Amino acid sequence: MARAFRATTRGYKADLESHERRLLSQLCADVITMLETRGKQLTGDDAPAGTDAEDDYAHFRRELAGLGDQIDGSDAAGGLAPPDDAALARLLPDASSDPQEAAQFRRLSESSLRESKLADLRAARMALEGEPVSLTEEQAPVFGRALNDVRLTLASRLGVEDEADAEQIHQMAKAGSAATTEALMAELYAFSTWLQETLFSAMLDVMPEDD
Repeated sequence: MARAFRATTRGYKADLESHERRLLSQLCADVITMLETRGKQLTGDDAPAGTDAEDDYAHFRRELAGLGDQIDGSDAAGGLAPPDDAALARLLPDASSDPQEAAQFRRLSESSLRESKLADLRAARMALEGEPVSLTEEQAPVFGRALNDVRLTLASRLGVEDEADAEQIHQMAKAGSAATTEALMAELYAFSTWLQETLFSAMLDVMPEDD
């Protein structure tokens, strides 16, 4: 049975069963794949690799053109469109309610946001290889952000839009019958939420109080 994160003299620890660590690691891997696919679609890297120098040069020109767009904001299209996938749209949200401003900001910032999330998720997978799961003070917020991205993805797949939806999912998880894909995702959503909450609670317990 999983044991919540608790503060230690060297950081934070949680005891998770091997299958729980594998599931969380796989969820991180799934989110990584989503983010990497988005990046490849934007750069054209999902196309078949070139077989001669001309193809390599064409790829270099595309990369250089994209860099120039990010630096000088001269993209004729006016910016970068948000992802069509609802889960990715939650992971990479618009920074403005104005579509044109959001597109311009996304073109300038989405790449760095994706890379930051990828780094967090990869670090979380490495931490999940250990038993118990041990985090330093520096690793704890990284792991927490990765868990949050897993939760956001599951919430999107489950259609969680507000507190009432979340409560319904938690009730489904409490039923303890993962007979359907939705029920399994509900259990994973509840588990990742609980784990994240115990980590943040442990982190708050050791924070110094204001005078």
